[in-house]
Amino acid sequence: MLNCLLIKISYNSRGLPVRSYRTISAHELMLGRGAECNVHLPDPRLSMHHAVIKQNDEGQPVIQALNGELELDGTLVPGLVLSYGTRVMVGPYELKVEPAPPDVNLAISLVLAHRLPDDFQDLKARTHQPLANASRFKRRLSIFLAALIALVFLVLPLLQNLVPQVHSTMAELPFGFDRVWSPGRISTSHMHFASQCSNCHQAPLKKVSDKACLSCHRDTGPHIADPKLQKNVFNAAHRFIGTTRCAECHEEHKAPHPLAKQDNGMCVKCHGNIKAVDAKSTLSNVHDFDGDHPEFKLTFKTGADSKDIERIPQSDKARLVEKSGLKFPHYQHTGKVQGPKGIWDVRELSCTNCHVPEGKEMRFKPFTFKNNCLSCHAKELELGPKELQLTVPHGNEQNVFDKLKLYATKQFSSYSENLKKNGCAYCHEIKEGKPGDALPWRVAPLNINQDWFSKAQFNHNAHRTQQCINCHKVEESESSADVAIPDRKSCLQCHSGSKPKHKRIASNCMSCHNFHHSHYADVINPTAKLDDNDVDVLLSISKDSNK
Repeated sequence: MLNCLLIKISYNSRGLPVRSYRTISAHELMLGRGAECNVHLPDPRLSMHHAVIKQNDEGQPVIQALNGELELDGTLVPGLVLSYGTRVMVGPYELKVEPAPPDVNLAISLVLAHRLPDDFQDLKARTHQPLANASRFKRRLSIFLAALIALVFLVLPLLQNLVPQVHSTMAELPFGFDRVWSPGRISTSHMHFASQCSNCHQAPLKKVSDKACLSCHRDTGPHIADPKLQKNVFNAAHRFIGTTRCAECHEEHKAPHPLAKQDNGMCVKCHGNIKAVDAKSTLSNVHDFDGDHPEFKLTFKTGADSKDIERIPQSDKARLVEKSGLKFPHYQHTGKVQGPKGIWDVRELSCTNCHVPEGKEMRFKPFTFKNNCLSCHAKELELGPKELQLTVPHGNEQNVFDKLKLYATKQFSSYSENLKKNGCAYCHEIKEGKPGDALPWRVAPLNINQDWFSKAQFNHNAHRTQQCINCHKVEESESSADVAIPDRKSCLQCHSGSKPKHKRIASNCMSCHNFHHSHYADVINPTAKLDDNDVDVLLSISKDSNK
């Protein structure tokens, strides 16, 4: 999301500059002559969509030419990174990057550097009388042009759609007459057949049907993992809360905007009155993150299986306890800590010493004893005096007891008790063995949580400008049972709802949620394909249309 301060500079009758200021928040800033552009520049020398400003993969603002030209120091360029002091010509306008205030990402000024020449007075002085028979020629020319326009923009497209012979002939060509009816640019996903409008618009003068979409997207899984809820939400009986056609959420001819709608409107249609869609739902009505969004629910692992989870709202403080099987005080692992060699080995630990990020979203690598613990805690696995020191392996209790029986037969009981009380128990919960068990005690299974928000998505990379402790308060945590996940109140310090607020970023539903985690539906039946009998169930196509 770009928060841009736009400064337009014009000149009054005395030739003095006049500045107007406006803040724009959008994923992309379109510059051009079109009225729908974020930055409207009413000059006939500009294209309708001349250029666009957006962020590149590194988060830097860049400007790219679309249907016009960009000029930098007299040279035409396709695009460039916008940094402080950059000057680039967008048609007759000069764009300059100004110093940005703290609450915006980018500040730009626009001034009309090359005005249109005024040739009217010169033309009037040289014109004394109208040309002979000029009106007759113009009348004939206008009739001819009107007929040509009707032929190209009305008759030929209608012939292509209404006459089967013309339709079949045009289907073999890389262009179509009905392309002149296109209301906007085609998305990149559909560009390979953009010239054949009939692929989507199968019936003239009618909306695009779901069946037209499914003619290509036959391997698309259900949008909601629960089949009953899928059928209930997309059933035509619920049209009173809004239509559910594919094209209602996936809007074409809106490029360069995303094909899938990114606003809150479609989400709120159901979740604003969730009982109307699912009477058994326990969810709260939600309209906006800054308004009535409930407290976050955290996902706790309760067993080794991926389905062994429990979701607890952060408002239920008494139940927010992580039972990981570890004994880990965060406060002893932050800042300067004493290393394994005593006072002469003082180390400076930060969050990233253990939480190692990976991937574009900065997820974290799983913890291992070898990578995260061994350098400081090797002594917990050492037994006996220095001259007869024995090091037991980490990871499997059976291997530990086998080594004790082999190399310390006489000291087996004392070494085993020492490990249970001081060695393994230094970091792990210990479970006593029961009569008849093969081992006298075991280490409790580990349930280290890797995904606290199983119903949402979070990108650490987007928050890399913040320190870890700004959101995760762990400096005084003395127990591994403490949960240091930020709550909704913490997020609202930097984020607002669908509309931006002072020093807060606008965040819609899609900022944190996918549509019902539709990718989970593939896990239910990954080989499933849609056939004609599934269409009405999955995407609300009536039964009559499939007969």
